[in-house]
Amino acid sequence: MIREGILTSDRVDQLDPQAEVFYRRLMSKVDDHGLYDARPSILRSSLYPLRVDRVREADISRWIAACEKAGLIALYQHDGKPYMQMLDTRWQARSEPKYPLPPTNKGGGLQAAANSCAQPPATAPVVVDGDVVVDEGVDGARDAAPPPPPAPKAKGRKTALDPDFGISDRVQAWAAEKGYGQLQEHLEAFKRKAKAKGYTYIDWDAAFMEAIREDWAKLRGRAANGAAPPATPRLHDDAEATARMLAEKDRGTGAPPAHIRAQIADALKGKVLQ
Repeated sequence: MIREGILTSDRVDQLDPQAEVFYRRLMSKVDDHGLYDARPSILRSSLYPLRVDRVREADISRWIAACEKAGLIALYQHDGKPYMQMLDTRWQARSEPKYPLPPTNKGGGLQAAANSCAQPPATAPVVVDGDVVVDEGVDGARDAAPPPPPAPKAKGRKTALDPDFGISDRVQAWAAEKGYGQLQEHLEAFKRKAKAKGYTYIDWDAAFMEAIREDWAKLRGRAANGAAPPATPRLHDDAEATARMLAEKDRGTGAPPAHIRAQIADALKGKVLQ
């Protein structure tokens, strides 16, 4: 991961597009100390393995010079061979240098970068999931602290009843699946009770569905809105007529005989309306 400071760096902005691509590819090859071989032939084959037929060593030399002029890399010699160091990386050095370290500024030599020694850099490195986060450290960004962790997501807040609250598509789909009807009557009872009790909810649809499930409108027990329960179911007309006929027939004769009582029971059995 590379800090986005590279996008606003004045030094990087000095590079033309091809030189910037070279610089970014170089990041993938330098060691933990920012060191790498500076021979154009090596850079050409290692940075552009699929473009060796299109990238010339002269191009590599030109891009090296542009990066050095912009202050992004430093060139030095060791035992007669050219090397380079990417400056101001400030990433964590997790291994020994793979290339000779540049000389210090004693006697006019190059200044080694802050992390070119084995000791850890003064600024603590940032590692995300085991990958080093590169702090480009250019133009004032090199000492910037790592970004703070993201703030925890805020939990939902309870709200009062919206006067325009109605039957949403979500509630309609749920009611159809569960077999609930008379949604308008349920809604009126729900809003009336929620307003009277001053209820607050995070999810009003969920609260409304629970009210339907609990039958706040009392549509499955007695009439809604406090009305009287339905009248006691009455007998079928034919059963009533049979019972009345038998009663008139035996009026004044005392209790009807057993066979008459049996006829009454048969007439009344299973005749109650639901």
